[in-house]
Amino acid sequence: KVKPFRKTPDPAFMYRSRAHEEALARMEQVVEDRDLMLLIGEIGSGKTTLSRVLIDSLKGPKPVLIVNPVLTPNQFLRTLAVRLGAEKPRHFKADLIDQVNDLIWEANEGGALPVVIIDEAQLIPSRATFEEIRLLTNFQLDTANLLALILLAQPEVEKRINRKDYEAFRQRIGMYCYLEALSE
Repeated sequence: KVKPFRKTPDPAFMYRSRAHEEALARMEQVVEDRDLMLLIGEIGSGKTTLSRVLIDSLKGPKPVLIVNPVLTPNQFLRTLAVRLGAEKPRHFKADLIDQVNDLIWEANEGGALPVVIIDEAQLIPSRATFEEIRLLTNFQLDTANLLALILLAQPEVEKRINRKDYEAFRQRIGMYCYLEALSE
């Protein structure tokens, strides 16, 4: 009745292989733990579709989904502020960081856990933008982070983040997951 192999990530066509079930369970765990995850898989392996399955399963406000992360650090923060509900994102970086922090804090106070999903993370243009993502993990209480972050990327991201100048970012990743291709 419907073409199953369209180029859109329709969760209805998710094939729940053992690898996909494991990746989804890990994504759910990262949300529960309010942690940072890097999900790596080849083109077409189902990363984006998995993220849509996760989004559909979450209760509360829809996660912040960034599908085009080719953003400078300020553009990333402004995009995040708008997606978190800011009508007028601030211009100066320090003010913008405070605004994002306030929005995340308010969401938590209201009983909502902000979840940020960044698709195509291998396209993030600079270490500075990765650094802003890392610094989001500083928004925390004494006992828990105030948000969960999930980055979906193709394998080439590994070569980049394994460089010495990305060490601080790598140390914040609470969970790595490699999505294998479908078996026969």
